[in-house]
Amino acid sequence: MFSLRRWLKYTLNPPEYIWIKAILLKETRKAILIEFDGKQIWLPKVWILRIKRIQCNPTISIKISQYHWAKKLG
Repeated sequence: MFSLRRWLKYTLNPPEYIWIKAILLKETRKAILIEFDGKQIWLPKVWILRIKRIQCNPTISIKISQYHWAKKLG
């Protein structure tokens, strides 16, 4: 259950999400390895909100918060 403080935080400052198109290289139970801009990046699945897969193609779209994306690349 949400506390009042947490509810106010999300109401006044909602998290912003972005879609990233990348190439899926490897997937484990807890993380995925993607190639983005010529770099190989491990992303924990906990950070990922949604993954859209295209059949017969290694390209995927990942919905992730801007905070986690900047944290990983920064």
